[in-house]
Amino acid sequence: MKIADDKSIGSYIKLFFITLTIVFILGTTLQLLALYGIELIWGIDTESYIYDYQSGVLNYINAHKFSALFSQLGMFFIPSIILFIVFKNTKPTLNKPTKRDYLKLILFFIMLVGITQLITSLTIFVGYDFLPENIQNYLKTQQEFNADLQEKFIQLNWSDFILNILLLAIIPAISEELFFRGLIQKIFIGVFQNNSFGIIVTSIVFGLLHFQIDNLLAIIFASILFGFIYEKSGNILLTIVLHFCFNLFSLLNMQAIKMNYMSESQLENIGYYFIIPLSLVIGIIVFKKKIFWKEKLLLSID
Repeated sequence: MKIADDKSIGSYIKLFFITLTIVFILGTTLQLLALYGIELIWGIDTESYIYDYQSGVLNYINAHKFSALFSQLGMFFIPSIILFIVFKNTKPTLNKPTKRDYLKLILFFIMLVGITQLITSLTIFVGYDFLPENIQNYLKTQQEFNADLQEKFIQLNWSDFILNILLLAIIPAISEELFFRGLIQKIFIGVFQNNSFGIIVTSIVFGLLHFQIDNLLAIIFASILFGFIYEKSGNILLTIVLHFCFNLFSLLNMQAIKMNYMSESQLENIGYYFIIPLSLVIGIIVFKKKIFWKEKLLLSID
């Protein structure tokens, strides 16, 4: 379609509203299908399911997993695929990573894990007193609800763990990267005519949609990092892999705590005394030596 070849700001704004419309229609449709499937499979009527969700009781955990899957597909994955097909110029590039790419991803993964933990700790320490109280209360309520939902997703068996890898690590990494990096970031860069500003705005939206006030700045940082990696490399598969590894690391931590392999305090100590210092050292090396994509790199691996 012509809009895909039009580089004007108006064309990107038009594409943005087309995207919102498709997301609304497909998101609503898939959620209705999920409710129908929940009643068909588990015999849970819509009213009971909605009450269980809104009240935070969360007795129907498998039904909530089913709904979460449909939510990811309806809001992110399917809309992205449709828009990539209709507007061919929006289609992201997927290339097989090289050995050098994997070496860089290892460095960026360590940096990502440590710095996000540091940002989260500083955020909790400083607080959000600058925000209106009603917004603070809402975001804190959403944070507690999401934490409770994730905690109940984790069970004491490996079959559920494998399912959670698919549901909480693989599908979000693919769906969210295709949607936010492959589509929304491109739209905002086009609207603002500035790569950095487009990436930052995309990341703020990405962070807010996670509804986690304590992790908000950390999520925004992670998204900015994903955004610049995609812009520099032109390969969305790299951000999908990094996003998946980050999700999997979080999932492994939750599973380890659930199965009493480690306590929260032990994990925090590992983060404070090992991962965070290591990530800061790696971060300094990365920027000092320019270990990035499509830059003049100084390490032998490039």
